[in-house]
Amino acid sequence: MFLKRIEIQGFKSFAEKTVLDFLPPHGGKESITVIVGPNGSGKSNVADALRWVMGEQSIKMLRGKKSEDIIFAGSENKGQMSMASVFITFDNSDKKSSIDYDELVIGRRLYRSGESEYLINGHEARLIDVHILLAKAQTGSGAHGIIGQGMIDKMILQTADERKDFFDEASGIKEFQIKRHQAILRLDRTRTHISQAELLFQEIAPRLKILSRQVEKLNERQSVEIELRELQERHYATLSSQFRAQIQILRSEMFSIDDSLRANEKNLASIQEELGGLARESTRQEIFTELQNEYQDLVKQKNALERELSILEGKSQSEYRKAGAHQVGWMKEKVETLKNDEAEIEKEIVAIEKESTEKNTQVHNLQNELQRINISKVALRGDITRLETETTYAKAEQSVFQLTGLRAVQAVLEARSHLGEIYGLVAQLGKVQKEYVVALDVAAGSHLSSIVIQDEMVAKKCIEYLRAGQFGFATFLPLTTLRPRQMPDMVKSLLKEQGVHGLAVDLVQYSGKYQDVFSLIFGSTLVVEDMETARALGIGRIRMVTLQGDLFETTGVVKGGYRRGREDRLSFASGSAAFTDFDVAISEAELKNKKAEHDHLEIRFEACRSELQEASSALLFLKSKLDMREEQRKNVSSEIAGLEHELNLETLSPEQYTEVLKDIEAQKQMILGTMQDLDTDIKVAENKVNNFHAEEEVKKQRVFALQDAMQELQQAVNSNINEKNRRQVELAKLETREEDIARETFEELRVSLDSIASRGHAVFEGKEHDEAIVRIQKLKYTLSLIGGIDESVLTEYEETKSRYDHLDGQLKDLKKTLNDLETLVEELDALMKKRRNKAFKEIKKEFARYFAILFDGGNADLIEVYEDEEQSEEEKMTQGEEGEPESSEKKKKILKGIDILACPPGKRINNIQALSGGERTLTSIALICAILRTNPSPFVILDEVEAALDEANTLRVVQILKELSEASQFIIITHNRVTMHAADAIYGVTMGGNGVSQLLSVKLEAANAS
Repeated sequence: MFLKRIEIQGFKSFAEKTVLDFLPPHGGKESITVIVGPNGSGKSNVADALRWVMGEQSIKMLRGKKSEDIIFAGSENKGQMSMASVFITFDNSDKKSSIDYDELVIGRRLYRSGESEYLINGHEARLIDVHILLAKAQTGSGAHGIIGQGMIDKMILQTADERKDFFDEASGIKEFQIKRHQAILRLDRTRTHISQAELLFQEIAPRLKILSRQVEKLNERQSVEIELRELQERHYATLSSQFRAQIQILRSEMFSIDDSLRANEKNLASIQEELGGLARESTRQEIFTELQNEYQDLVKQKNALERELSILEGKSQSEYRKAGAHQVGWMKEKVETLKNDEAEIEKEIVAIEKESTEKNTQVHNLQNELQRINISKVALRGDITRLETETTYAKAEQSVFQLTGLRAVQAVLEARSHLGEIYGLVAQLGKVQKEYVVALDVAAGSHLSSIVIQDEMVAKKCIEYLRAGQFGFATFLPLTTLRPRQMPDMVKSLLKEQGVHGLAVDLVQYSGKYQDVFSLIFGSTLVVEDMETARALGIGRIRMVTLQGDLFETTGVVKGGYRRGREDRLSFASGSAAFTDFDVAISEAELKNKKAEHDHLEIRFEACRSELQEASSALLFLKSKLDMREEQRKNVSSEIAGLEHELNLETLSPEQYTEVLKDIEAQKQMILGTMQDLDTDIKVAENKVNNFHAEEEVKKQRVFALQDAMQELQQAVNSNINEKNRRQVELAKLETREEDIARETFEELRVSLDSIASRGHAVFEGKEHDEAIVRIQKLKYTLSLIGGIDESVLTEYEETKSRYDHLDGQLKDLKKTLNDLETLVEELDALMKKRRNKAFKEIKKEFARYFAILFDGGNADLIEVYEDEEQSEEEKMTQGEEGEPESSEKKKKILKGIDILACPPGKRINNIQALSGGERTLTSIALICAILRTNPSPFVILDEVEAALDEANTLRVVQILKELSEASQFIIITHNRVTMHAADAIYGVTMGGNGVSQLLSVKLEAANAS
């Protein structure tokens, strides 16, 4: 290996790029290159450039004060350089050095900005990399390979400690020293890392122990939570199953009650309609009077015929013919008496007939009164039925308000009588087909419970009433202030699209005066089939709602999802316009009054019926009395007729008598025939009267039966409504409880109740469920005892355990590395000591030889200086604890320095500083030559080392250098002519007026050949 080339640019006086090429070995010897030039020409800058590129850090050694001093500073004719660079090239093709390159190029650059860089074969490198490479090549910036100006004396005059470093490098252990130094640094870093790791280890270990316990608790908690979750899921699944079964039963019962209610309401309506028809029928008193008059006329006709018949029979009696003349006077008196009696009887009959007519009129009046009372009773019964039904429905409707939390709405409706004109809720004012109920409920939203009122003054009263009673708040829609929403022009075209059912406002049936109300609520909302229809129309173009209740706002907001069916929720399906103007409190008072009036009519009806019975009895008595008097009158009339006939016969001849008898008999036969016809007519008239009474009795009984049936059906309807309301309340409670369970399930398990129910958990049966609930409580208590451990603890534990294991592994690795480094240092120390001792012996021997050559005799020696190794505080403490002081023989000795003994021939010198300048130079050269002989360097730079020698001594030095050139390449900077004669090539350095060093070269072999 030899130095092949030096390239210098911008370094000190070498402003221009300067290349120094060196001769390769020849004839078994390395080349000797001499650099000459006048003082100040910059020839020593070549040595400085080599020292700098080889890693010299001391600017003082480079003869400067600051780093930028090595960059060409400029001159009068040339500006300063911004960079200094030096590249040296080694040829290692012979592989004498243990480096891996056939050609090694080391470069260094320094910029005026302060930045610097090292390059090895064109690649950036570190300073340590350069030092190691040069150490392997047995050379370096501070080694014996570069002997600069002033170093000759310094080598002799420096202390033993300083001289030891020079000998270490000269002994060829520089590479090992660098390795040892790196090992020591690594050892210190390792100890620091071990200390830091142990501190972290001491910090992490307790935390890991705590986390380990927490992880154990967490694992225990997780097992408890798994069991708890399984039990809770089964528990909630059981509750869900129970609630849903009960809800299904209640709904089935409600369906059955609805069927019964509809049937009873239908029957009740039929009865009410029939009763109303009976009550609305006009009275049949005229028919009864006609029948009575017809019967009386026929009876009178019969009585008249009977009188005529009695007279004829009296005429036909023959006993009067045989009476004497003396009896004529008596008969005349008798006739007069009988006529007087007949007149009296006639008067009495007239009086009885008059009284009978009055009594008959009373009976008829009482019958009419009974009929009127009965009609009033039927009407009242209908009103009572209607009010009871409405009250029951209204109470059921109020229960909906209570269940839906509309307490303020209920309060306003209950007090509507003194608050003003209140029409009802929006849900009550509209009727909706079943298929559109969900869609329109969603579209109306909170406005379902808004109260429609007359004007803002009513709103003011309602709000003050709610505030005073602390009932809550409600929304009011005054008809006088509402403004309908404008309908967009595109609505008409959208209504024609497929899947569009129509405008929401058009799908509600309502009174015309509420047009503005429903226009405000629904606006231009479209009811569409489904979400796909809405997407096809364009979400955000217009407000839309699907039949399933998914709502699409014009803002682009979409609302939708699963909607649980609830019977107690306010809806268009639960509203009823029939009860819009119904007030529960007023209706209950009216119902009470109607029932009181009905009771009063019942009393009057009973009293009137008693009077009718008395009048009817009196009428019967009068009829009997009248019949008796009629019989008496008939007898008297018959007797008078007989007597008068007798008197007439007394004046008749037999022939006349016979003719009279024939006429009488004929008249009797005619009267008897007429009486037979009258008997038939009387029988018919009597049957008509009897049938009339029978029909009236049947109708009366039918009315009574219908009233009883209506009352029973009304009770059944009320019972159905109450049962439905009770079950509706129970259903609402169950559904509310189910929702509470669903909310509790989500809060406890973060999953929905439907999701748990769909997993098919086996439900608990009987006592098993109670035991599960107890177990759940115990598990929760166990969890409370374990405490709330964040699951991140597991992550932290794993991270801490990983750090712990990593630190533990690092500590083991560091301790192993520490042991390995300590072993390495010991091995390097042993190796360096071995090599140093070997090299020292050889150097000592060669030093004595070269000293004798140079001084032509004399003695020279190298002495190693040892001292006891200082103990560390830890060792002292350990020694103090053991109490066993070491003997002086056991104390470790370390090499502290090298002393030089030099005694020229004929002199006795005890102190090397007593030598003259030339002697010190020769001694130093002898030492350098001894080192080079023992440990040859690939190249050696000598910068005017022989300047203080005379020609004879210089000649001896040159002879030694020629001997040493067999192993080392020499580059000598000199003024000495003797030295120049030993050169294979000479470089001349000059400096012109611009302050820039210039280089001239001469190869002496070529010059001699020429």
